[in-house]
Amino acid sequence: MVIRKEKLDFLRLEDIDSTSSGIVIMPIAQFLHARGNQNTLHSRSFFSLLLLTRGNLLMVADKTIYTVEPNEMISLNSNCVCSFQHNVSVEGCVILFTEAFLMQRYNTDTLQHFNFLKVNAIKGYVLTEDEIYRCRNLVKLMQEEFKSLRMGSKGVLRNYLSILLQILGRNMANDSVYAQMDEKEEKISLFESLVNENYKVSRFPSFYADRLNISVNYLNRICREKRSASCGSIIRDRILLEAERLLFHTFKTVKEIAFELGFDNVPYFITFFKAKKGVSPEEFRRNQ
Repeated sequence: MVIRKEKLDFLRLEDIDSTSSGIVIMPIAQFLHARGNQNTLHSRSFFSLLLLTRGNLLMVADKTIYTVEPNEMISLNSNCVCSFQHNVSVEGCVILFTEAFLMQRYNTDTLQHFNFLKVNAIKGYVLTEDEIYRCRNLVKLMQEEFKSLRMGSKGVLRNYLSILLQILGRNMANDSVYAQMDEKEEKISLFESLVNENYKVSRFPSFYADRLNISVNYLNRICREKRSASCGSIIRDRILLEAERLLFHTFKTVKEIAFELGFDNVPYFITFFKAKKGVSPEEFRRNQ
């Protein structure tokens, strides 16, 4: 099930459904055989919710090998590298959506950050029987609305999706992953988006603080308050995550990975990686 490639490809929602306008809902079996999605690795630009009703589905999300079981719902964040076992008989539904699609439902006063979608590459939800019943009914309503193409369907789908995410969100024990939007949370969210876009070329907090029109000290303070980590740690953790992905999922050499991640020389990259993981990049790859 663990696949390695020469490089990681980027998958857009339009690659799954060319008519996509921010959300796609389809049977899991159809999703597994969608163009470009068969038994291969992609970094993706959208969030995914999978609800399995029959069969078992083996998948990889970043470095985690996971088996999805019946009546289990899982979420995949928009940044993880995924691969699915596609030659299996399964039933269920997949909901794919962009952050922009969901956020159009809210304004800055009422926006709820569904941060649990971003906390882990993959998250499985243990639902009660009542929640399973309601989630399945919600997903069924979403499937029908998505197929209907009626006027206002996008708004209806956003409302259904919000309800579904709130049901999943209250299963999280940590309140910090389901947080009310405020000015600080908005800044942190923008900072994290900027890090995802620029971590290969800029690892200095001053770059991000300037883009956000705030001081480095203030950025560092709100990062510690909202994420329990310094802004520098968040940047370094993002670099480390990509290094792990490339070591785990590609045939790239340590030298190639170092240069791809913006390191001027290989020894510096090895020192950085070993300080964070306790092993060298080559040892990490062998251990996997």
